[in-house]
Parts: sequence; C-alpha cells; structure tokens
Amino acid sequence: EESKQRILVNIALNEDLTCSYKQSKISSCSIEGVVQVQVKSENDSVIPFSLLLRDPARHIRAIQENKRYANDTSKQQDIGNGAADYRFTVSCPKADSYFPVMRYKCGGELRPVPIRVQTRIRVQKSVCRVALQISSNPANEDDLMDLMIIMGVDTASVRGESLVTQPAGGVWNAAKESVIWCVSELGEGEKFQLQAQFELRESYIADEKPKFPVLVRCQCMHKQLSDIELEVSDIPEISPAELTMKLARRFRLSHRERS
Repeated sequence: EESKQRILVNIALNEDLTCSYKQSKISSCSIEGVVQVQVKSENDSVIPFSLLLRDPARHIRAIQENKRYANDTSKQQDIGNGAADYRFTVSCPKADSYFPVMRYKCGGELRPVPIRVQTRIRVQKSVCRVALQISSNPANEDDLMDLMIIMGVDTASVRGESLVTQPAGGVWNAAKESVIWCVSELGEGEKFQLQAQFELRESYIADEKPKFPVLVRCQCMHKQLSDIELEVSDIPEISPAELTMKLARRFRLSHRERS
C-alpha cells in the first residue's frame, strides 16, 4: 500500500459583530463569519478534502460557499436532533495565501455584548465636558485588543480644535470632525475612562445638549462568537490523504452608541 499524502489544512475563522445602540438600548445587531483555508502539501496537485461545519446551537441562519473552491455536499440526514451540520468538498490550490471558502450569517438570537459604552455630557459656563467609559464584559473569555475609539463631535456647538483630553492621547481629526483614541488592550471586566473638554461656540443654544456619538472598533484573538465547530477529513475514494488541521480564530467588533 502506498503511503498517503500528508496535508496541512490551516483554517482562519473570522467573525464580525456589528451592533448599534441608542441610549444604551440595542437597535441592531449582526454577526457574519468567513472561513478561509490554506493548504500545505508535499506536491502541487490539488487534493480535494471534506470540510464539516457543525452548528450545535443552530446559530447560522444563512450560509454561502464560494463555488470556486467549495462544493456543498450536505445531505439532509446530516441535519437533525437540534444540531445542524454542513458538509463541503473543498479544493484549494497549494499556496501561501488563504482562500475564502464560505461566508455565513448568524440569527438574531445570538447577541453577545463584549463591551458597554457610556457617555456623560456636562455643559458649564463656556465649557463642554464629555466623560466616556468603555467597559469590557466580565464574561469575555479573553482580552479585547487594538481598540480604536472614535467620538463624533457636534461642531455646531463646540470648537473641535479646542480639545483637551484626559488622559492625554485623544487626537482631533478636523476632516472627520471626531476625536480618536487608541488603546492597545482591555482585559475581561476592565473599564477604561476618557474625558474630552471643548470650548463652546458663542452660537451654542443653552437648552440643547451637544451630541457625541461613539464608535468603538476592536478585536479578540483566539475566540469566536458563535458555537460553530470545523472538522476536516479526506475523501478516501477520490484522494486518500493524512490531514492535519490548524484553526486560528478571532472576532472583530464594531459598536456604535448614539445618545
């Protein structure tokens, strides 16, 4: 019996959570994922293999394979007892790059809340102060990384260029009328507090509080939001092989907060 080909399948699972809040109440939330595959083998021929995506909690509402690299071979009987399985035959060229083989959208019942954003606005005499608190959910399984906090500035009411931030480090972007802070990481359950102070314009109307919408972007390595699981196996009748899978996971967050 000839020895089987040895193949390493690297899989990158990326999920994106996009959510909007108005006065701390959720107004929209979506989670989309993409599975990318890189194949390493001893020779250059394309060796098809089977990729099984298990969805034990039925988080997936819609799934779409990339027909260039993946063929949906799910049999209806795979899917039952509350769980859902999707099976694909994947054929990727051996390369240094990753190929996207499928995208999926999760249903509305999956609503993780990795962070909370709270804003307090105070106007005193000729000054407007904005206090911002970003809280990481204690239930997060890992640190949030590479936070970018973008606060829109109501330039009809305040002078953006008069910005003073506490701690220092907030940057005024005149073109985008916003203040940007960058924070390298936020551990589970940690809070991060920022303050911005602006001079009011003479035209400011005392009864109307200026608005400062906030957008937070960040990522979390080695974690995912859905419960999906991935497995690879060879297709003995077409291309017997010894497969090893390495899975790299991360999710990205885009969180909008409006007052």
